[in-house]
Amino acid sequence: MGPVRTKKPRGDANEASTSAVAGPSKPKARHPKPAQESSAIPGVQKLKSSLRQTRRLLAKDNLAADVRVETERRLKALEADLEAAELGKKERTLAVRYHKVKFFERQKVVRKLNQTKKKIAAADAAALQATLLELRVDLNYILHYPKTKKYVSLFPPELRKGETQELASDAGREEVRAWVRAQMASGELSAEPELHLDARGGGGAVDWGGENKKKKKGGTEPEMEMEVDAEDAFFGDDDEDEGSDDS
Repeated sequence: MGPVRTKKPRGDANEASTSAVAGPSKPKARHPKPAQESSAIPGVQKLKSSLRQTRRLLAKDNLAADVRVETERRLKALEADLEAAELGKKERTLAVRYHKVKFFERQKVVRKLNQTKKKIAAADAAALQATLLELRVDLNYILHYPKTKKYVSLFPPELRKGETQELASDAGREEVRAWVRAQMASGELSAEPELHLDARGGGGAVDWGGENKKKKKGGTEPEMEMEVDAEDAFFGDDDEDEGSDDS
């Protein structure tokens, strides 16, 4: 009787061919993380630490002349960077603290602006032009309030709750309002800011002092989404005015 030929299982043959073709697995190449831009200003604490080290170096008596000159230049650069970092930190803190109240006040002023414009269009009331101008000043006040100053509300709680009918005088508020009027008169700020509100409610980038600056991506002011409560005290009187206009 001749030899009997046995068949190997297909699974074993497939595994053998796969292992022969695939070969040893190669480790994946690791891509290095992109280095941070050298132009970015370090944090406040890191800058303070660098300043201390630089001042200690300058305090040495046996420092070479060329090293001393270079270290003094570094000291001035670090002091400027620290000032910019502390200013940015203050701006971010105030932007977060007053974001909500500025959001509601902007919504209120825009509503009043639209209502006044409808009244002027319907009756051509010249007397309402002064009111319209003041509302536009208020809107620019909210949009371009100095980033490093504590925000002074246009609608403080006592006014919203009906405890008083007139806005109490405040030196800080009047100073900013005077600056806004001057910027509007010179054309640095829009005379119709309600037409230039972006998706987040911003209206340009004129800073305190009248310097025009473009908004940078990831700037100091945080982008927040707010839920508007229709029954909030900021909007109560506006709703009543709209109802009276429709009647």
